[in-house]
Amino acid sequence: MKRAAFAAAALLCAFSAFAQSSAKEIAKKALDLSGAGESVDYLKKQIPQQKDAAQKRALLAFLGGLQEQLGAYKDASASYAQAAGISAPNVEGMPKKTSPQLVLDAVRCALSSGDSATADSYLNSAVRNSQDETIQAYIKLYEVWSRLCQIESNSQLDESVTLLKAYSDFPSMKSVQPSVLLTLWYITGQEAYGKQLRKAFPKSPEAAIVGGSVQMTPAPFWYFMPKKGKALEAAAENAAESQTIEVEKPSDAGASPADSGEGEKIKKQQLGLFKSRDNAQGLCDRLKEKGFKPYITEETRPSGTTYYIVVVDENAKGNIGDQLRSAGFECYPIF
Repeated sequence: MKRAAFAAAALLCAFSAFAQSSAKEIAKKALDLSGAGESVDYLKKQIPQQKDAAQKRALLAFLGGLQEQLGAYKDASASYAQAAGISAPNVEGMPKKTSPQLVLDAVRCALSSGDSATADSYLNSAVRNSQDETIQAYIKLYEVWSRLCQIESNSQLDESVTLLKAYSDFPSMKSVQPSVLLTLWYITGQEAYGKQLRKAFPKSPEAAIVGGSVQMTPAPFWYFMPKKGKALEAAAENAAESQTIEVEKPSDAGASPADSGEGEKIKKQQLGLFKSRDNAQGLCDRLKEKGFKPYITEETRPSGTTYYIVVVDENAKGNIGDQLRSAGFECYPIF
């Protein structure tokens, strides 16, 4: 009798494991929904139901990627961090990432949301124990980026610039040298770093930014950094004067919220976030020259720092983002 009961229990457990959808199936169904907002909501409901740690970890990482693409950087950072905290193998058919890589994803998104304190806490976690040279290189780079995002005056730049100059020559930092040189070019305004970047890494996205063929930056946390000179403005002008660049949509991003019908609607596009109102006004002036109607909003963070945000309202056709990118301006949707 006991043996029969045990067999029945084992069969029930096996059936439950079989009946539960895999991470790959859930991710596919999420992408098949009509709007990106619906995809995120669906994943949030499915993840707590996962009994298998590996499946849950894979879905959290997938959710973080989707949230990052939507510009929900605070949420993305939390999802990546939660995934990194689950000790489990990668899942077949899902993006493969190590826990240290997921921690770095969480750091990047924390910086993009203006939360340097959270970024620093992740950088000071067990990720430092990684023996991977590339991981260690990114840790050093992100530490400098976090420090730069907290700088209040140009006089505080010297220490970070000195450190970045050293990193640009370290063989162990080779994997992030394009980003190091781009950072030096951005914060100092010295074209020498741009020339070095274009010569050493001519096909890199960072070189395209310096050359002006790609507008601004690959992540919005650059808006938090101080900068000197006119190098960035010159590149932006080159981009604005160049031919329209077709923006490739991520193949796994699902339907765009602007086209989703029942999904969340884009209310405006954010183009810049500055500590200086003068810098924000400068971007507004350039946008007005191209025929747009920008304005500035203010936001005071828990740290007490006030940021000036440049935005443009969405139009009736829902294509203001495409118009801005075609004119050479990078932007991020606000729902």
